[in-house]
Amino acid sequence: MTSSGPAGRAAGTGHSRLPARAPQSLVVLLVVAALLRLAGLVSPGHGGDLNAFMQWAEGVARWGLDGYYAHAGDANYPPMLYLLWPLGVALDGAGLAFAIRILSVPFDLALGWLLYDLVARVTGRERDGLLAAALYLLNPAVLIVGPIWGQVDGMGALPMVGSIVAVARRRPFLAGALAVLAGLVKPQFGIAAFTLLGLGLFWLRSTVDRPRLARLGIGAFAALVVMLAPLGLGPLRYLQIMGDTFTRYPYISQFGFNPWGMFFGFGDRDDQWFRVGTALVIAGIGASLWLLRRRRDLVGVLGVGVLIGLAIYYLPTRVHERYLFGAVALLAPLAVLEPRLRGPFVALSLAFFGSLAYVLVTSPYRILPTPKIAEYPDWAISAMCAIVTAAGAWTAWRVISLFRGQSLLETGPPVGSEAQSASPGYGGPDIDRREARA
Repeated sequence: MTSSGPAGRAAGTGHSRLPARAPQSLVVLLVVAALLRLAGLVSPGHGGDLNAFMQWAEGVARWGLDGYYAHAGDANYPPMLYLLWPLGVALDGAGLAFAIRILSVPFDLALGWLLYDLVARVTGRERDGLLAAALYLLNPAVLIVGPIWGQVDGMGALPMVGSIVAVARRRPFLAGALAVLAGLVKPQFGIAAFTLLGLGLFWLRSTVDRPRLARLGIGAFAALVVMLAPLGLGPLRYLQIMGDTFTRYPYISQFGFNPWGMFFGFGDRDDQWFRVGTALVIAGIGASLWLLRRRRDLVGVLGVGVLIGLAIYYLPTRVHERYLFGAVALLAPLAVLEPRLRGPFVALSLAFFGSLAYVLVTSPYRILPTPKIAEYPDWAISAMCAIVTAAGAWTAWRVISLFRGQSLLETGPPVGSEAQSASPGYGGPDIDRREARA
C-alpha cells in the first residue's frame, strides 16, 4: 500500500528513465546560475573569511599536505586543503583570492544537477526536477553565500545531499563515505551522518539489513582515513582542532538569528547557557530521528534531515549565521515532492537571506562599496530573530505533518532496504520490508 498524497504518487512512478543527455532547459538553468554567481565577484567579498582561506592555502603550499598540521596549521575544514594546496602553489594575492571565491561554483552547479536527477526520477517529470534545481540554484540565500561572500558551503552541501541520494539508491558504502566527507567539510553538514545513524539503528534490528549497516560503517571509516591520513591528522587531533574552534567564540549567538539571539543579542557570553543549548540540540536531533519509526522513505529521510538542520541552527548557542544552509538545501527537493512545504521553503529562504545580508552590510567585511552600516538597535535585532525563528517553526511544523498519521504500511518501502528493490518506487516511502509484504 502507498500513500495517496504527492509523495505516495511519486513513489509509485518508478525509477523513471531520463534522457541520456541533460535537457536544454537544465543546461540553460545551470548557465544562468553560473553567471549569477560570477556576477557576485563585483563585490569585495567577506575579507575575514577570505584572509583565513588564503592563509590556509599559503600554509599548505609551503608545508605540503602532510606537513601543514605538523607546523601548527589550524584549518578546520580539512577536505578544503586538497583544493587550496594547488591554488596556493600556483597563485597568490588577488589571483588566489579570486580562485577561492569561485571554489563553491562547481559544487553548487553539481548539486543543482543532482537535485534535478533525484526529483525527476522520483516523479517522472522533468519539470519537477528543474524546479528542485532552481529552488536551490536561484535561491537568494544560496547565491549570497557563494562568490558574493567567498564561502564554500556548497562544498559541504553536495556530499550531504549526495549521501541521502546514495542511501536511497541502495549504495550504503557510498552513502557512509559522503556523509563523513560532508561533516569533515563543515560540522553543520553532519546532518546526513545523523540521519544515516538513525537509519542504521533500524537496520540493526533486521538480520537482512545488517550487512547494509556494515557497508555503511565501512564507507564512513574509509572516508575518514582517506581524508585525514594524507594530512597526518588523526581523529583525536581533528577533535582538538574542532574543540578549539568552538571555544574560540563562546558567545550565545554568532549572528545566528534564533531564539538565543532574540532574547540575548549577539554579544553576550554563553557561560551559563552552553550546556542548556547543547542539551536542547541533542534532544532536537533525537526527536527528529525518532520520526523515522513513522516513515523511512525518501520523503521521510529528507524530512528528518531538514528537522536536524533546523535543530542545529535554532537550538544550540554559538551558532553562526550560515548554519541554516543545510536545512535549505535538503528542503529544496522536499518542497517539490510535497507542495505543502513550498510556502515554508520560500519564507525560510527569504528570512535566511535577510539575516545573511544584515551580517554583510553591518560588519567590517561588507558587500557594499559604502561605509559600514550601523548595527540595528536591540529591539530591531530581536524582531528580526523572531521573524527568522517563526519561519523555522512554521517549516518544522509542516515537515512534522508529513509524519502524522503515517505508518510504515502507508508510506512505502524504506530507502536502502531489500523491500525498496522489490518496490516500483524510487527510494519509495519506507525502506523497510514491511511495505513489500503489504
